[in-house]
Amino acid sequence: MRSDLTLVTRRAVFFSLLAWLPLLVLSTIEGAALGQVVTIPFLYDFPVSVRLLIALPLLILAERVIDARTMESVRHFARSGLVEEKNFREFRSMVRQTLRMRDSFLAEGIMVAVVIFGTAFLRLELSGSSSTWQILVFPSGATRTMAGWWHVFVSLPIFQFLMVRWLWRYLIWCWLLWRISRLDLQLIPTHPDRAAGLGFLGVAQAKFGILVLAFSSLLSSHWGAEILLRGVSLYDYKMMILGYVVLVLFVLLAPLLVFSSRLFEVKRRGLLEYGALANRYTWTFDRKWIRGEAPEGEALIGSADIQSLADLGNSFQIIQEMRPVPIDLWTTIVPMAAFTVAPFLPLALTVFPFDEIVKKIIGILL
Repeated sequence: MRSDLTLVTRRAVFFSLLAWLPLLVLSTIEGAALGQVVTIPFLYDFPVSVRLLIALPLLILAERVIDARTMESVRHFARSGLVEEKNFREFRSMVRQTLRMRDSFLAEGIMVAVVIFGTAFLRLELSGSSSTWQILVFPSGATRTMAGWWHVFVSLPIFQFLMVRWLWRYLIWCWLLWRISRLDLQLIPTHPDRAAGLGFLGVAQAKFGILVLAFSSLLSSHWGAEILLRGVSLYDYKMMILGYVVLVLFVLLAPLLVFSSRLFEVKRRGLLEYGALANRYTWTFDRKWIRGEAPEGEALIGSADIQSLADLGNSFQIIQEMRPVPIDLWTTIVPMAAFTVAPFLPLALTVFPFDEIVKKIIGILL
C-alpha cells in the first residue's frame, strides 16, 4: 500500500514538473519570466503556477485516496449484509461493469481525442493587445513564444485530460450508486449511524472534496490575480464565492439522494413497527409493575424489564432521528465545505491585514 502511494506521489510530481518547469526555463530564456519585457511575466501569472503545481498534482493524488475509499464502500455493502447473498451475483456484475468502464482504454482514448481537438481548434488563435510570457504582440502581428507553445501543447492538455478523466470517473460512481439503490438492500432503521446503515457513504463522498480543493485553488488564484493586478475588490466576488460553495455542495451531495426514498420508507416502517412493539411492551410493563401483576418477591430495581424498556426507548429515538439522506454534518458536509472554502481564505488578507486578523483571533480566544 505504501509503495502504491509512493508511485502515485512520484507520478504527481513528475507530471507537475513536466507541465511547469519547461515553462519557467523557456520563459527565462526568452526574458519573460520576470521584468518589464512583457506585461504579464510568467512568474506573475499566478493561475498558471497554481494550476500546474497545486491543482494538477492534487488531481493525480486524489486517485489514490478516492479509489481506496469508494472501493472500501463497495466491499462494505457485501460484508455488512446490506446486500443479501441472493443478490451477490447482480451486485458483483454491477461492480465489474463499473470497473471496466472506469479503466476503459477506449474511454480514455476518447478523452485524449477531445483534449487534442480542443487544443487544435480552440486554443491556437492568437489574441491580446499586449505582450505576455505566452504571446508577443508586434505592430505586424502576434506570435506565440516557446513557453506559450509548450503551455498549449503539453501543460494544458495534461491538466484538461485529468479534469475530463475525473468527470468520467465521478459520473460512473454516481451511476453505480444509483444502481445499488435499486437493489433490495437490508436497511435497519435502528442502526446507530442514523442512516439505516448507509452512513459510510457520506464519509466516502466527502473524499471527493480533494478534487474540489484543486478546483477551488485554481479559482482562488484567478480571483487573487484580478485583485492584486487589476485592483478588483474581494467584495465583488462574495456572491460568486457563495454561489460556488452552494453549487459544489449540491454536486457532491446530490448522488446520495438516490437513497432518500428507501430511507424515508425504512423510517416510516420502522416507526410503525417499533411503535407497535413499544405499545405491546409498555402495556405489559404497565400491567406488571404499575397494576400490581408482578410475581410476588420480584423487585423492579435490578429487573431486566426496566433495562429493556430503556433499550426500546433508545431504539425508537434512533428511528425518529433517522436522516432522509446518508449525509452527516460533521463527517460529510463540514469536510466538503472546508475543502471548498480553504483556498479562498488567503484572499481575505487583501481586505483585512494579517496582524489585524491575528489580533481578532487572540481577542476571541483570550
